[in-house]
Amino acid sequence: MRLISVAFVLWVFSSCQPRRQTINESQRDAMVDSIVGTRMEEIVRQASEDLDRRRAIEVKAKADSIIAVRINGPKAPADNTIPNNLPMP
Repeated sequence: MRLISVAFVLWVFSSCQPRRQTINESQRDAMVDSIVGTRMEEIVRQASEDLDRRRAIEVKAKADSIIAVRINGPKAPADNTIPNNLPMP
């Protein structure tokens, strides 16, 4: 009797476990494409916002630098430096 009750309890507990559902390759690919598609839209949107924000900051600094060089001319190197276009001794 004890063996039957133990077997019954084990059978009940094993039947309560969720069944693993297997998917085929096309279903897996569809799930991956769906997840990646929605995530890529978010990544592209965020990258576009970051680019707009950084462009406003970086372009202004570079434009100011270019204007300053055109107005004042190129700066001469300090006495203790070798210009980039001269060969090293």
